[in-house]
Amino acid sequence: MIQYIALQTTRVITLADEAAPAVPLPTPPHTPHKTTFAEPSPQPGSQQQQQQQQPQAQVPKLPSLQDFIIFICQSSHVQVPTLLTTLIYLERLRTKLPKMAKGMPCTRHRVFLATLIVAAKYLNDSSPKNKNWVTYGRLFELAEVNLMEKQLLYLLNYDLRFDEAEALRHFAPFL
Repeated sequence: MIQYIALQTTRVITLADEAAPAVPLPTPPHTPHKTTFAEPSPQPGSQQQQQQQQPQAQVPKLPSLQDFIIFICQSSHVQVPTLLTTLIYLERLRTKLPKMAKGMPCTRHRVFLATLIVAAKYLNDSSPKNKNWVTYGRLFELAEVNLMEKQLLYLLNYDLRFDEAEALRHFAPFL
């Protein structure tokens, strides 16, 4: 089921580095770069040397989409109907976005998380707050999660209803 949901999430939007044109367009030759000018090394005890010695903030490595979905599902104890409902919202989002829309490497993770949050809130009287989703996901800040949810709701025209026929169409691979 997770593998299928990950596949459907990848269908929503292509990533900028994935899309290669079918027919390569001609490009101008690359401009050569001069390598003879070197930056001077910082003086001992200078502020520049101290900045270089300070540890850089660790950016968490982006897990595969499938691993991200597995981790979110395990940590949040999401129910199967909520997961299945994400399929409906993913398909609706896919039809709303322009075909040429491109995303960053984390865009699909964001899309899945937003659809999961919206599905959980729509189906359950008591669902996790966004601060809990931040803890479950570990990739995004609270402000980002709030924005993802608002943007998804806007793109779906705040219409989260679905009927039995639509549910059966999207749940068919599991019936």
